[in-house]
Amino acid sequence: MPLIRLLFFGLRVDDDTVKRLLGDALIRKCMLSVVRGIANFGVSYPQPTGAPITVVWNFTNRCNLNCLHCHQDSSPTSSCPELTASQAFKAIDNMGDAGVAILTFSGGEPLLRRDLYDAVERANADDMLCTIASNGTLMTREVVKKLAEAGIRRVEIGLDGATAHTHDFLRNRIGAFEAAIKGIRNCAAMDFDELAVTMTLHSKNIDELEETMSLAEKLGATRFYLNRLIPAGRGVEACYLDVSPREKIKALEAVYGKFYKSVREGLGMQCFARGMTYYARLGYERSRGSIFTVSEALSGYEKMFQDKFGLEVSKIVRKLATGFSGCSAGLTYAGLTASGDLLPCVPAPIKLGNLVEESLEEIWVHNELLNYIRNRKELKGACKTCTYSALCGGCRYTAYVTHGDWLAPDASCPFGPKIPKA
Repeated sequence: MPLIRLLFFGLRVDDDTVKRLLGDALIRKCMLSVVRGIANFGVSYPQPTGAPITVVWNFTNRCNLNCLHCHQDSSPTSSCPELTASQAFKAIDNMGDAGVAILTFSGGEPLLRRDLYDAVERANADDMLCTIASNGTLMTREVVKKLAEAGIRRVEIGLDGATAHTHDFLRNRIGAFEAAIKGIRNCAAMDFDELAVTMTLHSKNIDELEETMSLAEKLGATRFYLNRLIPAGRGVEACYLDVSPREKIKALEAVYGKFYKSVREGLGMQCFARGMTYYARLGYERSRGSIFTVSEALSGYEKMFQDKFGLEVSKIVRKLATGFSGCSAGLTYAGLTASGDLLPCVPAPIKLGNLVEESLEEIWVHNELLNYIRNRKELKGACKTCTYSALCGGCRYTAYVTHGDWLAPDASCPFGPKIPKA
């Protein structure tokens, strides 16, 4: 705790605020991981934590849908061996011992595993904040109640358009839209800490973006994520649906406009972008450095923070922006397969070690690939020359899949490098 207080002192946070911040279990755990990261890696920009703050676990590869853009290539039957319940518990305890703060159960469709509720309870016992990412079609009232009772605190459901025709096209199943709408409504009625709706942007739904955001908010969503098509799994074959750079900028402008309004007015759904680290650049430029997101999912203006701490967390986030912004792969986040293999990020099919057999902390600290990915001072090409390399830095998986090098430029960036003035 003394080291954490010293960190806050360096950020000019007063003692009373420090006490209140450290009274929050999630913030305390994250700050402890920062301290352990400094002990393991030294002070670095960006700063790796002592273990992943967040792990996104493809709890199963099975899915009741057959979405065109699925980066896991999920199907009704699993394409690879999956952990047994006892092995899953061992992986959960491994993550708990390492200090993972947030565990997201994803897939596939995680609700297809009957032992999901037991796994959530186990992760809660290991002091992890549990979230679930689902297609929403199986979110009946009974299921939602069981999730809440097991300890799920945040829910994320995909909504890929404002109409059944548009949503069902990407989800590749007639009726998926209506089922997802019911699922979102059921989750909103349960009053989870956070209800997020995600939309994957493509050429056939971009004209419904604003309407989809409005629908999500009307249904009770407190957060909105705009995702992009990722070239992995079936997503490789869906890349023909990608939008143009100009269309992408227009979409990000719409998302940021709603985000900016929610911050200024202190009301409404907050909107973020994932897989598009340049969203931080857009926000920084549009607000002249006052209102922008960090690490794709954090702003400090979240309701859960403002209700407890006012604007203090947002001030800290802005000060730490260059230390924790950009792509979080290898820094504060990792993926995990249904077989228990740690990944640099969810879509990357590169096994770093298995959590049933190896210590997560050992893998995280000593893996050569992770340490290569972390060396953001060695970014190449446009990402290296760009003024916003520290704030944005590009999606590292996209760099890898495009150029074969995790430190290469992000080919998905619609802006191009901002060159410093001489």
